[in-house]
Amino acid sequence: MKRHNVFLRLFAVVLTFCFALTSSPLSLVSFGADDEFEGLSAQEKQAAIEQRLKEINEKLADLGEESKETKDYIDTLNDKISYLQKELKLADDKIESSKTEIQSLEQQYKDNEKQIEQAKIDIEELSQKSEVLQVQFDDSYVKYCQRLRAMYVSGNMSTLSVLLTSPDISTLLTRLEMIKRVSMSDKNLLESLKNEASELINTKKDMQSKQQQLSANQKTLVATQESLKTSIEDLEVQQIDYAKKQEAYESQRAESDEKLKQLHEQENTYSEYRNRDEAELNAINAEIAAAAEEFRKKIEAQTTTAAPTTTAPPTTQGSSESQETTQSTTSATTTTAQSSNTLSMTVPVPSQPKITCGYGSAGYTGHTGVDFSCPTGSTVVAAESGYVIISTDLVDANGNYRSYGRYIVIMHDKTDSAGNYVYTLYAHNSARLVSTGDYVSKGQAIAQSGSTGNSTGPHLHFEVRTPTASYSDCVDPTPFLP
Repeated sequence: MKRHNVFLRLFAVVLTFCFALTSSPLSLVSFGADDEFEGLSAQEKQAAIEQRLKEINEKLADLGEESKETKDYIDTLNDKISYLQKELKLADDKIESSKTEIQSLEQQYKDNEKQIEQAKIDIEELSQKSEVLQVQFDDSYVKYCQRLRAMYVSGNMSTLSVLLTSPDISTLLTRLEMIKRVSMSDKNLLESLKNEASELINTKKDMQSKQQQLSANQKTLVATQESLKTSIEDLEVQQIDYAKKQEAYESQRAESDEKLKQLHEQENTYSEYRNRDEAELNAINAEIAAAAEEFRKKIEAQTTTAAPTTTAPPTTQGSSESQETTQSTTSATTTTAQSSNTLSMTVPVPSQPKITCGYGSAGYTGHTGVDFSCPTGSTVVAAESGYVIISTDLVDANGNYRSYGRYIVIMHDKTDSAGNYVYTLYAHNSARLVSTGDYVSKGQAIAQSGSTGNSTGPHLHFEVRTPTASYSDCVDPTPFLP
C-alpha cells in the first residue's frame, strides 16, 4: 500500500508539471557556447545569476519612477528578463534531473521486486530439492549401515579363507563371483552415499546464499522506496519554486512589453516585442526552410528545361566594322542578360521609404530585419520578382495572431551579385493579397500593412535571408534597398 501511494504521488506530480509546461508560452533559453557562465556548476551559475539580478534591481531602483518609459529603463528591464530566463532554465534542468533520478529509482524498485520474487522461487525450488535429496541420503545411509552391520555379524573372515574352505571348484567359482558382486555393490553404495551427501550440502549452501541475497534485496527495496519518496518530495518543492520563478518572469515580461509599447507610441515608431518565443521561431523557420527547398527544386528544374541557347551573331571576315559591330552587340546582350538576372530591390512600403527601426537595433540582440512604421492598410509591395513560397496567418490555439502574424515569404527568381538565392519576408500585415505559389513582379502589391502577431503597433517587418531561407541566414536588408 505504501508503494502504491508513492507512485500515485509521482503520477500526480508529473501531470502537474506537464500541465504547467503546456499552458505556458515560455521558451527557455539555453546556456550556449557564448554563455557568460560557461564552465560553472549549476550552484555557481545560480549564485552568479542572483548577483546579476541584484545589480540590475539596484539599477532599476536608481532609474526611478520617472524613467520607466525610457529606453534605458526598458533595456535594463530586458536584461533582468534574460537572467530570469536563465534562472528558469536552471530550475528546469534541476527538475529534469530529479525526474530522471525518480525514473531510475522507480526502475531500481521494479528490478528489486523482480529479484526478490525470483529469489523466493529459487529458495522454494532449492528447499524442495533439498528435501528430496535428504530422503535419498537417509535411505542410502540406512542401507550402508545395514551392510556394515552384516559384515560385522559375519565375522572377520578373510576372502582367502572363504576360498580355501570351498569343497569343490564349482563352489569356489560361485564364492568368487559373490565376493566380486558384494565388493562392487559396497563400492557403489559408498560412492552413491558420498555423491548424495555432497549434493545435499551444496544445495543447502545455495539455499543459504539465496536467502542472504533475498534479505539484501529486501533491504535495498526499502532503501530505494525511501529515496524515491524523498526525490518525489524534492521534485514537488522544485516545481513550486519553478512556478514562482515563472510567475516573476511573466510579470517582468508583461511590464517590459507594456513599457515598450508606450515608448513606441510616444515616438510613433513601432517594432516587435523583445521577448520572443525561440521554440516557436524554430518551428516557423523549419516550415520556411521546407517551402524554400521545394520551390528551389521547381525553379531549378524550370531553369534547366527552359535554358535558352545562345548563338553568336554572324561575322564577315575582313570587315573590321562588322567585327566591331558584332562585339558591341554581344557585349550589350550580355550586359542586359546580367542585369535582368541580378537582384535590384525596391522599398517594400512605397509610402514609407524611411526605415524607422534598423537591423539589430530594436533594443535586443536578434532583430533580424528592418521596420517601416506606417498606418494600417498601407500598401506593401514585392521588393523583387519571384515566387510566393509562404502566405499564411500564424495564430495560437485561441485564434490570436502570434509571431509574424499575417506574413509572406518570397523566393526571388534573381540572385545577388554573388549568385546566391535571396528570400524576403513581410510580417505583421493586416491583409494578404497573394497566395502561396503565385508569381509576383517587382513592385506588385502583395499585402496591406498592420500590427498582427508580435508587434507593438502598425508597421512592416521586412527581412532578407541569403543564401538560404534559414533564420540564421538573415542579413541586413539595407544594402539591398535603394
